[in-house]
Amino acid sequence: MRRFVLALFLASSAALLWPAASLAVAPRVVKPPALPAAAWHGMRYPTRTGMPVAAVPHASGPLRALHSPEARVFAQGVGGPCMVTGTALDYYGMPIVGADVEVWYSDDVGDSYYVGSTTTDTTGSFQYIGAPQTPNGEIDVYPASDNDLYMWGLSFTAGGPNSFTLRPGQTGAIVVRSSGFSWEWFRVDTVGTGGGATTWIDGDSGTAMVMPPDYDYAVAYPYPSQGIEWHAGSSLPATAGATDGLAMSFNEADGRDAWIAWPYWQSGGPGTPLVVGLENWPSGYEAAFYGISDPSFRENDWSGYVTCDGYVDDYVGGLSIPRSATPGYDYELHVWRYDDETSWLDLTTDFQVASLKASRSSIARGASIRLSGVVPTQGHNRSHRGRTKVVTIYQRTKAAGPPTAWNAAAKGWHKVCTVRANGLGKYTSRLLRPQSTTWYIVRYPGDDWYYRGYTSVIKVRVK
Repeated sequence: MRRFVLALFLASSAALLWPAASLAVAPRVVKPPALPAAAWHGMRYPTRTGMPVAAVPHASGPLRALHSPEARVFAQGVGGPCMVTGTALDYYGMPIVGADVEVWYSDDVGDSYYVGSTTTDTTGSFQYIGAPQTPNGEIDVYPASDNDLYMWGLSFTAGGPNSFTLRPGQTGAIVVRSSGFSWEWFRVDTVGTGGGATTWIDGDSGTAMVMPPDYDYAVAYPYPSQGIEWHAGSSLPATAGATDGLAMSFNEADGRDAWIAWPYWQSGGPGTPLVVGLENWPSGYEAAFYGISDPSFRENDWSGYVTCDGYVDDYVGGLSIPRSATPGYDYELHVWRYDDETSWLDLTTDFQVASLKASRSSIARGASIRLSGVVPTQGHNRSHRGRTKVVTIYQRTKAAGPPTAWNAAAKGWHKVCTVRANGLGKYTSRLLRPQSTTWYIVRYPGDDWYYRGYTSVIKVRVK
């Protein structure tokens, strides 16, 4: 199945990464259903090894329990007697070398199963042994260029031959601006009866790949958090190695947006409650949510959805960052369109997970504590160390949330000290001796990978 490349749009960082303004209205709440999630929408995403590991839950009715226990997408290998071979070529007929190739199949009720993966050789050829017999096979090709190809509805038989050539055609794509923001490139996902493609386009216009025999739907993403859907009205022919001379036009004014509206800095510790903003979602549209934790790619689903009221901005509460989210990395929150099963709209907005804890949460007067935690830092990935950075610890003796100003002192916080976080993002304070119950927070600067932010607030009770 299609794979979303989750990348930072550097040209739009000022518009996307600046904290949201304070909310003027109370958000509506997504509540978990009474029953466990069972049905699946079918969108999947990759691990770092290329293995798709999850799906998005799909419900029916406002905030009702999920149905159809037989309709699941399983992230497990499925064996069989078929050998699947093929060749991956680019638009010009040149071999796509060293690309990841994934094999999938769907059963009679539409459940999709991951079969396995391989890679293309120097001629663009690939081979996978052990696929099941099916009339609904699928092959996905993921080149290093991130311009991906998908072919579905394939017949795999034990007698074979099961040999397929993936080569796209092209059509035009242009995004008409309606805002003053600019971007260096945008992504287009195209869909047809026999397959689809993902194309990254420089500037405002270019050519997007389409897979034979046709295409009739696409989504353009000027930003990860903004998607614009396009419908052809009827299927348009797609021919391998040919450009059709047409152009899909995406008006940014028709785009759907999503962002983390609270907490203010879009950062904090595991378990932080969220308010998600939805902009330009028409009345009756339904939004559902899932998330991916970096670097493990562990998935979390919120098994419910909200129906939009058609306001310029809708605010959705009842979500929170999983307590299993890893401090020092982004947590990718996804918002997808739930009311239309043909929609591929899937928006991404990031929350930076930064932790703060005290050696003891309750102490006697005169006793000491030490604060520690992890903040995001450029270049850090698992055991690989990144850059160090200096973080600032603040305190106050009255309860408060994270400050909505970079100068925390302007919001009643008092600077305690600065400490250096190491290449893993870890920091530890000197011994502190609060004389009364105290609230602490840590501020960290931005870098080329992460924007500046705050941890969540913690409380140390002094008896």
